[in-house]
Amino acid sequence: MKALPPSNKMLRRMLISMAAIFIVAVPYLVYKLYETQVVRAAELQTKAIAQQTRDMLISPVRGTIFDRNMIPLAVSATVETVVISPAEIKDQAQAEEIARGLSEILGLDYETILARTTNKKSYYEVIARKVDPTVSEEVRRFKTENNYAGIKLFEDTKRYYPYSNLASAILGFTNSDNEGQYGLEYRYESVLEGYAGRIITAKNNKGSEMPFYFEQYLPAQDGESLVLTVDYGVQEILEKHLEIALAELNPACGVRGIVMDVKTGAVLAMAQKGDYDLNNPRTVTSEEAQAKIEAAPEEEKNSVYLNALYQQWANTVLQEAYEPGSVFKIITASIALEEGVVHDSSSFVCNGSVKVSDSTIHCWKTYGHGTQTFAKAFQNSCNPAFIKLAQMIGYETYYQYFNAFGFTEKTGIDLPGEATPIRGVHYHTWDVFSNPRLGGLVTLSTYGFGQTFKITPIQLITAVSAVANGGYLMQPYIVGGYADSNGNITKTVEPTVVRQVISSATSKKMCELLESVVSKGTGGNAYVRGYRVGGKTGTSEKRDKAIELDGRFYIASFCGVAPCDDPQVAVLVLIDEPPTTGLYQGGQIAAPVVGRIMNDLMPYLGVAAVYTDDELANLAVEVPDLSGRTRTSATNTLKNKHLKVRFVGEGDKVTAQYPAKGSVIPGDATVICYMGAEPDRSIVRVPDLGGKNYEEALRVLEGLGLYMEPAGAIGSNNDTEFKVSKQYPDVGSELTYGSVVRVEFYGVSNIGE
Repeated sequence: MKALPPSNKMLRRMLISMAAIFIVAVPYLVYKLYETQVVRAAELQTKAIAQQTRDMLISPVRGTIFDRNMIPLAVSATVETVVISPAEIKDQAQAEEIARGLSEILGLDYETILARTTNKKSYYEVIARKVDPTVSEEVRRFKTENNYAGIKLFEDTKRYYPYSNLASAILGFTNSDNEGQYGLEYRYESVLEGYAGRIITAKNNKGSEMPFYFEQYLPAQDGESLVLTVDYGVQEILEKHLEIALAELNPACGVRGIVMDVKTGAVLAMAQKGDYDLNNPRTVTSEEAQAKIEAAPEEEKNSVYLNALYQQWANTVLQEAYEPGSVFKIITASIALEEGVVHDSSSFVCNGSVKVSDSTIHCWKTYGHGTQTFAKAFQNSCNPAFIKLAQMIGYETYYQYFNAFGFTEKTGIDLPGEATPIRGVHYHTWDVFSNPRLGGLVTLSTYGFGQTFKITPIQLITAVSAVANGGYLMQPYIVGGYADSNGNITKTVEPTVVRQVISSATSKKMCELLESVVSKGTGGNAYVRGYRVGGKTGTSEKRDKAIELDGRFYIASFCGVAPCDDPQVAVLVLIDEPPTTGLYQGGQIAAPVVGRIMNDLMPYLGVAAVYTDDELANLAVEVPDLSGRTRTSATNTLKNKHLKVRFVGEGDKVTAQYPAKGSVIPGDATVICYMGAEPDRSIVRVPDLGGKNYEEALRVLEGLGLYMEPAGAIGSNNDTEFKVSKQYPDVGSELTYGSVVRVEFYGVSNIGE
């Protein structure tokens, strides 16, 4: 074969090489094009957009939290974020001027701000968040006057709680990023937070904005608002009286309370004292806790501080289980009535103690109550009687009702952190509860009066509400609806019936018994003139702590229901570890607190007072307006009110009177009518009436020309002696002659448990 000339050989090689390159390169190029335009298209497009645009987030306005009357309890106020853009700062001199000016306006460190100006590739360095409008306006003026392009301000929101510590256990708080941390703020984060908006603006190759070239605005979607079942007025009443109890009784572990609508399970108020300021949640409010932090070694301070915060933030109404004590006799009595194992004529004998298996269990009244009816045993809060009742009910039936009343499960309230009842820890397993060889008879007996198991306050008041409302166990709830950004209701939450536990007949009978505890039994200190308040006392030992520390530690409690002829609300108050050197039982210290709450609560809720004949005649006489009346007319009017009269002056008509119209004074008191004469306007100092009985207090005040408005437990039918425990105004206050002093009387005997 004839050889190709050299030039042809070269051409052939070139063609082969080109073909090889084409065969290899074209598929590769096709693959790279596919990868660029299809596989990585979204990624590269995102990078390109990022290089060509500036993207800024717009914070949504967090939803408001309203009470049931649309009073805002948590709101979001407009604030601003101060940012610097180092890439837009001209030189070092300008950086120093900006750092100096911002440090003076914002109260921040100059060197720290200056250091943030050094990253010349950055357009967004946050200097300060949540800056109030008055301060941000100074920043804006500083920026404008000096034409500093490198300073930016972006609108933001800040959570604000108008009433500081009111309902702190319920509301919780947010962090610096407006994210819910505790309470409702945490539980309903997805509802309240809303969705951030965006501003996307074109920028040139130097990074400067070109808003007229391209700008897209995606508005933020504000969060939805919550409308609570909580009533601001009810919450204020509860917290006021818990604060007073905390100050006067000085319990080591504080006080807590709940007010519930018995018919729906709606929580009207919930609180614990001490509490904290929602606007400054990381400030420890307890002086004792603060002292521990200061005394801790340096390496442990932060741990002690955090522990104090967690304790401060905890909602103990939901999270802290305790032995309920004799308040739980409400449940035992309800079971016994429902099962027909007891009736009105049933009798019980109490000798001060009873032997169960190898254990001797004592009554709070050490020398016993003697022979008593079922109703009287309930009024007396007699332990031996309720031990007998539990045994009559029996293991299986008692355990079934214990479960049916909800004590073996969470209530499901829409607040975070509710404690989960643990079988074998908070209450006994069925095998242990029912086994006599494992102490089952003692366990059943002690359950009868509320010891040897633990429940939470929310579980207890939910169960007591079922006893009062016709027998229906309701799921407690605290969010009653939702609203849009304009406050328009968009959705309401309906009450949820869990199950019926007892019959309406048993419920009605229990309401009568509960009222009798206040009118005739150990709950007399919760008596409120004009209102049919019922309830049950409780004094439970904190046995775990007593064993650990070899001491005596108690929780004094009272659960009240009113009005007993048509129950509307239940109120539970717990006083945790009152000093045992003084009064520490539920009937002595917790019942009066509930009585004061009910005294304010009933009128607030629009429940009209209905006075008995005895109350009207002796304790609740409202002084009429006598101005312009003749002697005969004034005399007859006062006589009809069971009041006496004394005239001063020789005129024909009444020109002034003591006490003033509308005052509430005891029957048989003397009203002074001035007939043209000048009234006595001398100043009288309020005496100390502490510890005096009714007659003594009345005599002292009358001797000074003052009137007494009797209040507290005086007027109940309890066979006890009543003493003055509080008076308003305080001792030493100056009053005009003829003024009224409110005097509260509370029982000092037969009010154990």
